[in-house]
Amino acid sequence: MVVYRSKMYIFLLTSPGRRPPYYTLAEHLWGAACNVDSDGDSSDPDAADWTQLTLRLRLCETERIDIDPISSAGTLVLSIRSEREDLAHRAAVFLCEKAGGILTRA
Repeated sequence: MVVYRSKMYIFLLTSPGRRPPYYTLAEHLWGAACNVDSDGDSSDPDAADWTQLTLRLRLCETERIDIDPISSAGTLVLSIRSEREDLAHRAAVFLCEKAGGILTRA
């Protein structure tokens, strides 16, 4: 059996401050009242200290963004990735504008 993997587009956000509520990222990407599945470590919808987040637009499998910490010892580095380059870029820029930090492409 052959398994094909899609290319992932990855951005790194180093030393972000407090993150915006996770649902504001979904609204930025897909509009207000978007229908998404979400998973992550946010303690409540308005928490600003989350470090893990997955958002997926329910109507389209390729509309998915994953955010995970790749380093938290000392300096927090968040990996922001998607199979869609424009989606990864828009999410990364939004988070950098809201949380600060240094944004680079992996």
